Amino acid sequence: MRLVSLLDAQTIYIEHHETTLVRVYAKLVEKICQHHNLPECCNHLMDLILKREAEGSTTYPSGIAIPHVRLDNLDDTIIGMCVLKKPVVIGDISLKMVILIITDKSSSKLYLNLVATLLKLSRNPAQMSLLMTDNTAHDVIGSFRMMDLVVKEDLTIGDIMTQEPLFVRPESKLSEMGRLMAEHGISVFPVVDEKMRFLGEASVLNYLKVGIPEYLLLMDNLQFLRAFEPLERLIEKETDIQVREIMQNADIVLSPETSIIETVFEMIQHKKRFFSVVQDGKLVGVITAMDIYRRVIRA
Repeated sequence: MRLVSLLDAQTIYIEHHETTLVRVYAKLVEKICQHHNLPECCNHLMDLILKREAEGSTTYPSGIAIPHVRLDNLDDTIIGMCVLKKPVVIGDISLKMVILIITDKSSSKLYLNLVATLLKLSRNPAQMSLLMTDNTAHDVIGSFRMMDLVVKEDLTIGDIMTQEPLFVRPESKLSEMGRLMAEHGISVFPVVDEKMRFLGEASVLNYLKVGIPEYLLLMDNLQFLRAFEPLERLIEKETDIQVREIMQNADIVLSPETSIIETVFEMIQHKKRFFSVVQDGKLVGVITAMDIYRRVIRA
């Protein structure tokens, strides 16, 4: 399916002035309700959008927001689009485009595939620059026709994974890994060399294990141990020990073409919530159980 076949110039507009995300939502709802006979309009539709936004931001780091509303008794997929000539700043994201998708409650697969296509578009500087030069809704339609974007039939982890993830190198010190864990709340890191070749993974448990002497790991019961002394070794040595000394080989890595259901199966089978995504031996992303929950189940 060509993405342009789902677009309607009547529900696309160019915003030339400074605005807010809520105002953009309101304008999109207004245009959609003017041209479509929806089971829910207009105030209730706006309430649904804001409720969904409160559950989790639909704004992506690539500068695009893709809010989604599911309606009962809607045998259609409706897309409203706003191109922002003056980006709306949301945190550290400069938002250039808002695309509102309205579907029925049985069209999750189509919605997710639309999101995957739109995210790929948003990461393409040339295509985004082309859209930023458009001055009318018909210009936007023409640009999408020229780009000839295809909505895939099947969703893979390459569509929802975190691209350009944080990583550590084998020569990194544990203190550097610890800083990244504290700053970003991440408990597992891929380990790569200077050419981004995937070497293994290092986790917070690997990190903490440095503070536990080997003889303690052989004991069945540590209730007698109350002192903090064993972990002091970690504090003393984290500036000397390198990641290569604690990293583990990853027995299983996934490719970007791995299906969502296969990924869930591997997570359950191996009791693992994090997988590195590798293509041609190089790290291209990471996928977590929460990514699938937020971007698939809660989408």
